[in-house]
Amino acid sequence: MGQIEGFDWDRANVSHVLRHSVTPSEVEEAVGRPNIVVPARAVQGEERWKLFGTTAAKQYIVVVFTIRRNLFRTVTAYAMNAAERRKYATQIEPPA
Repeated sequence: MGQIEGFDWDRANVSHVLRHSVTPSEVEEAVGRPNIVVPARAVQGEERWKLFGTTAAKQYIVVVFTIRRNLFRTVTAYAMNAAERRKYATQIEPPA
């Protein structure tokens, strides 16, 4: 993935994550906290990944993202489902 220099937010991806009840700030929190990143399906030749993480308020979220011009570009973000939470929660919970 290389060195990430920041986040790429615009009206399109902000409105998309808000439709799933996730804010851009929550996405950035999850990126900065313990997380797991796995490859996701590429779309139109663009590599994508899924980040499984938590917000500062301890919400479990999934962030689908790509890297463009060394910027973290969120494609979508949503609450983890039960199966994802069972699989990843113990790996991403910060130490008590």
